[in-house]
Amino acid sequence: MTKTRSPRTALLVIVILSIAFGLAACGGGDDDSGATTTAGAGSQGQAEGAGSKQGDGSGNGDGKAGSGGSGGGSGKSGGSGSDASDFTPRQHDDSGGGSGQFRVKGGDNSVQEFGAEADASQRDAAATALHNFLDARAEGNWAAACDYMAKSVVESFEKLAAQAKQIDGTSCAGILETLTNPAAKKSMKAEAKKADVGSLRVEGDRAFVIYTGLGGTILAMPMADEDGDWKVASLAGTPLN
Repeated sequence: MTKTRSPRTALLVIVILSIAFGLAACGGGDDDSGATTTAGAGSQGQAEGAGSKQGDGSGNGDGKAGSGGSGGGSGKSGGSGSDASDFTPRQHDDSGGGSGQFRVKGGDNSVQEFGAEADASQRDAAATALHNFLDARAEGNWAAACDYMAKSVVESFEKLAAQAKQIDGTSCAGILETLTNPAAKKSMKAEAKKADVGSLRVEGDRAFVIYTGLGGTILAMPMADEDGDWKVASLAGTPLN
């Protein structure tokens, strides 16, 4: 039997890898170069311990699904850079279609079969949070990016960063700015623009948004439902293909 990894352990792995290698360490490059960071390495561990599989993965809702609403909170998160209130969410059109389109024959479909397929309204809400996070990060508005991150991730991030001597600030926004490679700005903008959400797999207050990124890469972003608002529960999506 496969030994599962607890969500908290996975989050710690995400943060440790982020501190060790730096966010978006892949650097710049052209618009088709990947901007996925090493921080997403813990996401697969979360899927492995996701619990029972539900639904047939066929997905609900077809066609375009607008997901560029107002999204998460806009309070001040501290740190340098732009204030969260300066961030204006953008409109994004997602193709939807459900997780069935992302299944890999004979492959690991633990994310594609996690929980059950969410309805279109849930998917749009989670997609909005993901898009807003990616857009805020691409703009360098670290305070806004932190607003779309799950509290558990932010708290673990800040706690471990406080122990790292090379990091002066301990606020979420300050840490993100310090660890992000400036050379990755172009690729982060391209990633934010290209992201196309196709599915949301939900089990309780945990979920995975499955979306297409740069170069057709299929990515999974773990999500957390916090008092009815979806938040990203990782610093980057994990490739599924």
